Amino acid sequence: MEKNQDFSTYLTEKLNQNDLDAYSQKLNSLNQDVNIRLEVFLTAKKKYHHQLITRHEYQQAKTSYQEAKANYQELIKIKAFKNNLTNINGLLKATPQSDPSYQTVVNEQKAAQKLYTEFKEVVKSQGRWGNLEKLSSTAVEIKNLAFRYDEDQPLVLDDINLKINHGEYVAIVGHNGSGKSTLSKLLIGVLQPDEGSIKIFGNLMQDSNVEKVRQFVGIVFQNPDNQFIGSTVQDDIAFGLENHRVDPELMPEIIHRSATRVGMENFLDKEPLMLSGGQKQRVAIASTLALDSDIIIFDEATSMLDPKGRREIKEIMVNLKNEGQKTILSITHDMDEILNASKVMVMNQGKLVRFGDPATVMGDKEFLRSIGLELPFVSMVEDALNNKGIKVQEGAKNLAELVDHLCTLK
Repeated sequence: MEKNQDFSTYLTEKLNQNDLDAYSQKLNSLNQDVNIRLEVFLTAKKKYHHQLITRHEYQQAKTSYQEAKANYQELIKIKAFKNNLTNINGLLKATPQSDPSYQTVVNEQKAAQKLYTEFKEVVKSQGRWGNLEKLSSTAVEIKNLAFRYDEDQPLVLDDINLKINHGEYVAIVGHNGSGKSTLSKLLIGVLQPDEGSIKIFGNLMQDSNVEKVRQFVGIVFQNPDNQFIGSTVQDDIAFGLENHRVDPELMPEIIHRSATRVGMENFLDKEPLMLSGGQKQRVAIASTLALDSDIIIFDEATSMLDPKGRREIKEIMVNLKNEGQKTILSITHDMDEILNASKVMVMNQGKLVRFGDPATVMGDKEFLRSIGLELPFVSMVEDALNNKGIKVQEGAKNLAELVDHLCTLK
């Protein structure tokens, strides 16, 4: 392979996914610039028509728009990705099958073809399609976030500020109407804030990049029946992969790996009617894991399940936390769940009223009760024992730990 100098040159100069991502971001930025300057130009045109600005001011706005449009059109006409494919096609044609580097050339040709196909999709989407880099280890950063559904209605979220590091498991609790689910919709870009900002791994979420930011975030909703799209478990997991243009040859391995992580590898050919609610939720989690989302939001994902289903889903969430590769945000009414979390967010009337580790948050028991939240069952048992004079160590995460603490008493 070292003797194939033309191929060595190609490997040095070839374009890759990072080049396409950078191109996509640049194209998207120029497209946004065109739209902004077009709006300014149209406003100037209207003002000039009514003699509210001078001809010079109107001409400046027109020239600015034309320059932005020219820059955008110049970028979409680049031949770099097509030339990249043409070069490797020429090398493949000139390389005999007996050459030691032949199979590597074939693989590079497939990669270049895929890159060129994706390039055309990027141009078609005006730069909205593509990937973003992680600019920070902070998974979620929210500043001064405010949102209302209608102008004449009160704020649903009011001045929310927080940081969540990657790998943390954050339980979000609060009574109905406290703003928990609205927050999740803002985090996945379904809603846009009225004030403030959201950053996902350092990327400011805005109209121009919301589709790209979503690559970092997956969500598991409350009702498992509303999430099942495929006719079988395998088809359902494959659906998201197909939408993300994952190579079909890679899909079987990804599907099996993600199904195995949630204990559903033996159900891949099963229809949704043959699954319990807990099993359907596990499939929803597998679909998110297949897409390799860095942040997984569980939006009351256990509230419609039986005790066995709730226990299974919570075990998966704890396992994901222990692996440390995913950021878990769990919106829940199940106060027992907060014992497994790294941090707890307490929402009340649209405000973030507490944010810290479980022990600190649960330490203010009277405050939690004052806003309609009960303590986890294990904590209530600890309180009852202490009130009876049985001084048991506090902080058990489950009944088994509580029993262990009781066994240490003399």
